[in-house]
Amino acid sequence: MSDQSGEHAHWVNDGRGRRLIFIDGERISWVLYADTKAGIAVVCDDPPTCLDGEHIDFHPVWGEITVVPVEGA
Repeated sequence: MSDQSGEHAHWVNDGRGRRLIFIDGERISWVLYADTKAGIAVVCDDPPTCLDGEHIDFHPVWGEITVVPVEGA
């Protein structure tokens, strides 16, 4: 992943409110981290899966990432 500071990096509880994440124009849920500059996001499956019985599974996704703030959130 690229530098996690700056306006291009977004993650859960980063203090900037709720946002909608789109990858190649398709809305994606369960995004843990998204970097618009690097074009990578870390997402959980929907519905979330847990193969080891302790941790939710996640994986990277690459593409054109767009982040849209949710007004009033």
